[in-house]
Amino acid sequence: MSEELLKAIVQLFAIVAKERITDEERANIKDFLSLHLNQEATRYYLTLFDEFCKANKRMVESNLNVDAETLEFVDDWSQIMQIAKKVNQSLTMQQKAVLAVKIIELCYADGELSERQSNLVYYIGEALKIPQRDIKAMRTFVQGQDIEELSSKNILVIDEGSGGADFPGPRITAKDLTGLIAILRMPDIETYLIKYLGITPLYLNSVPLKSRKIDVFATGSAIRGAKIDTIYYSDVVGKFLFEESETDISFIGEHIFYHFKSGKAGLQNINIAETGGKLIGLMGASGSGKSTLLNVLNGSEKPSSGRVLINGIDIHKEPHKVDGVIGFIPQDDLLMEDLSVFENLYYSARLCFGNYTEAQIKERVEKVLVNLGLSEIRDLKVGSPLHKTISGGQRKRLNIGLELLREPTILFVDEPTSGLSSRDSENIMDLLKELSLRGKLIFVVIHQPSSDIFKMFDTLIILDVGGFQIYYGNPTESVNYFQNIVNAANKIPGACPECGNINPEQVFNIIETRVVNEFGRFTHTRKVSPGQWYQYFKQKIKIPKVEEIKDPLPVVQQIPGWLAQLKVFVSRDVLAKLANKQYMVINLSLAPVLALFIAYFVKYYDAVSTDSPQYNFYHNTNIPVYFFMSVVVALFVGLIVSAEEIFRDRKILKRERYLNLSSSSYLVSKVFILFGLSAIQTIMFIVLGNLILEIPLTEMRYWLVLFSCSCFANMLGLNISSAFDSAVTIYILIPVLIIPQLLLSGVVISFDKFNPKVGTPNGIPLLGELMTSRWAFEALMVTQFKDNPFEKQFYPYDQQIAQAEFKRIYQIPALETRLAIVRNNRTRWRDKSDTNPVKKALELLRTEIGYELQRIGNDRFPELEQLQVGKFDSTTYARTDLFLKTLRQYYGIKLRKANERKDSLRARLTTGADAEEAYNKLRMQFANEKVTEMVENAADMNRILEWRGQLVQKYFPIYFNEHRPAHALDFNSNFYVPTKPMFGTTFDTLYFNITVIWLFTGILYITLYYRLLQRAISSVEVYRKYRKRDRD
Repeated sequence: MSEELLKAIVQLFAIVAKERITDEERANIKDFLSLHLNQEATRYYLTLFDEFCKANKRMVESNLNVDAETLEFVDDWSQIMQIAKKVNQSLTMQQKAVLAVKIIELCYADGELSERQSNLVYYIGEALKIPQRDIKAMRTFVQGQDIEELSSKNILVIDEGSGGADFPGPRITAKDLTGLIAILRMPDIETYLIKYLGITPLYLNSVPLKSRKIDVFATGSAIRGAKIDTIYYSDVVGKFLFEESETDISFIGEHIFYHFKSGKAGLQNINIAETGGKLIGLMGASGSGKSTLLNVLNGSEKPSSGRVLINGIDIHKEPHKVDGVIGFIPQDDLLMEDLSVFENLYYSARLCFGNYTEAQIKERVEKVLVNLGLSEIRDLKVGSPLHKTISGGQRKRLNIGLELLREPTILFVDEPTSGLSSRDSENIMDLLKELSLRGKLIFVVIHQPSSDIFKMFDTLIILDVGGFQIYYGNPTESVNYFQNIVNAANKIPGACPECGNINPEQVFNIIETRVVNEFGRFTHTRKVSPGQWYQYFKQKIKIPKVEEIKDPLPVVQQIPGWLAQLKVFVSRDVLAKLANKQYMVINLSLAPVLALFIAYFVKYYDAVSTDSPQYNFYHNTNIPVYFFMSVVVALFVGLIVSAEEIFRDRKILKRERYLNLSSSSYLVSKVFILFGLSAIQTIMFIVLGNLILEIPLTEMRYWLVLFSCSCFANMLGLNISSAFDSAVTIYILIPVLIIPQLLLSGVVISFDKFNPKVGTPNGIPLLGELMTSRWAFEALMVTQFKDNPFEKQFYPYDQQIAQAEFKRIYQIPALETRLAIVRNNRTRWRDKSDTNPVKKALELLRTEIGYELQRIGNDRFPELEQLQVGKFDSTTYARTDLFLKTLRQYYGIKLRKANERKDSLRARLTTGADAEEAYNKLRMQFANEKVTEMVENAADMNRILEWRGQLVQKYFPIYFNEHRPAHALDFNSNFYVPTKPMFGTTFDTLYFNITVIWLFTGILYITLYYRLLQRAISSVEVYRKYRKRDRD
């Protein structure tokens, strides 16, 4: 307090006491001043009090000839109002309540209350803004001298238990107590006052408790006496709360053991028994298992043995029965950094109260903002811990507010004061203490608390290294407990007898005391090991028994349906992304910047050999490169956008797990947003890239392929975001995932040039089939060639020409060569050995002719079954030779007719004024010679190969239409084929490949939903740890 304020208060005491000043009055005033001042300052203000009293006496004597009573009242009232104004601006309600009690006590010093003093008490209460019901309760408490006079529901009585059976307030029995102890509770300001009426020596926080004197019963206080059991602050508060509480809570942890996946013990035989309205502290050295215990108690981790019961429900066996009962506030932030304070609470409320209207949700959020003192910053963006827009204390309060919205009955808090100033720490703990006073059960893991915070706990649990429980009881008794065990010669009282402060560090200094060697230096060996402390704990401390409640706990929240959750997740995420300007700029500019860069550099035209160089699409040899880089960009951007999505939300998801929200609605919301963003990115890429390369914007088939590719990358990114615990690891993985897509796409290395152990000359190897880039690039190349407006007119004729030409020039001559091998080895026509070249040649002939007969009719060559060793003869040879020559003529006719039809179409298109120019313009605008060269495989000198008894067509794959699937699901075929076989029919390559990409995307969603990648990684880590342990 300031000097000016203290003078005003002393003057107020003088006004009340000026009728008569007794030694007892001076003693009361001295007691009050001693609460705030040292001895020297107390003497000074007592002297000042005497001076004020003398001045008041002189004033009364000087006004004897006038209406003294009136003048005195006016003067007193004027002074009271001036003093009250200063007091109201400086003191809290709790401090003003103590001041009012001391004034009332001063008035009753001589055992009676005059009319003037009664009026003064009334007007002082009004001036100090103290409700008259509280003033009346104070007067009753000060005046009462026995249990009948102290009869009130807000007064707790501690006595030996005889008499007063119909006492309306709570009661505690203390055998052998002479007299009684009364404790007044003022519920509006949650302040407790104590009064002792007796002769038994008692101590309040190690200070003698004087009879008939009123003291503040502060948080963490304890009443001790030689003949009574210690009565703690939590015992008193618990009695009041038990009377008020509408819901009873029993929380029991029995014989809890927990082992990590590596086999190391985390918790060893932990036992807890608590009821509602308690603030429980969990303390211990690093690695002692505090957070592990918290996670087991809140249901996040399942114990190896033992159980946790809430009102008789095993939370690990029947977790659905405690939905909404448990709340959890981890040490780290649970905030959406890009949303405002209000928006964080608003969206959390929408996920908790599906039965609320919009107005009710906003009303509830506003109430929490007011209660937490966050109204003034409601519209501020939360920001990250490194780039703060609100303070650390405000962030903690907001984190707590997220849980207060849904009012969980049991709350678990991990390190709520870490990184905060001492003032902010006390504010946070005051808030948690207030919640416990409302009947909640709160568990708090805390490290290095201050004395005031330490005394707030009703029960303290201390763990030692290895997960041993070594203390369970009242915090203020912990120091004495450990000192008594080690028989400390210089025992320090648990609490300072003068100020009441407790140093929690004393506890850990005793627990971790080291052995001193012969050189006087501390060793690494502890005097008392964790196991020994645990043995002392089992011998000296008994876990209290609590009645196991069977009543169901009320749940305020009502989770919205799946679709409603989806809407909330989508709107929350979209709003957060829109608020993050940097995120939006990077993600919306990335695709067009890459499109500009790639398209500009691949826009090739011959500027050397022509006099007037001019760009046209047809002669641009870099178009395949553009397609390939487009696929790479779609994959890369899709991964970049999604790689941190779930990882960033991991802490929020851990909290929302207690809400029992639908994981699929959350995942679908992420998919929906990412797919939407990918659609925008790929549209911008295609539009800008196509404009630069002069590709008509109507060619949106490109976008469909790239969008599908990007969606696949989104799902892949979400999987790694969900599976890995480090952002660095995630971003390192992106190039690791992209490189196989480059290498195994069939562009960098042709599929038939792969290592023979993994590659195949016929079709695409399995590794290639698993690459999205392969399906996307093939789709782009095939659709660009055969579906462009120019080639689309000629493609049916080109396909017939190409197939007929291939048959005449490559396939039939290859068959004639095999027939010549048979003819030249006439002596081995009966040799059935595997090394016989005749056998191999006949098998090839029979296979290939058989496929031809399926197309032209089996009756064209009845001797098919004669094409095998033992049955082949000269007649068969002659007829086979004739059949092949006839077949060559057949395809020659088809070739001529197809050419005629194509020439006829070309003639129609080029006949007329400017028709030739329009024809060439169409070709230059839509066709591309490099694409044609690649899809026709014109650069490969191996036009036909023999592979496993069949002839493989390597030339003209874009025109290939003679699929030979081994079964209904066999879709394997060469690169750039126009159609893919499946289920006995064929599908256009563009749409088949897009379907395959979406199939991959669907599979990745399944792995994401069931967290298969995360589980696989966990299994590998467990296996590695077991192997390491076995080696050790």
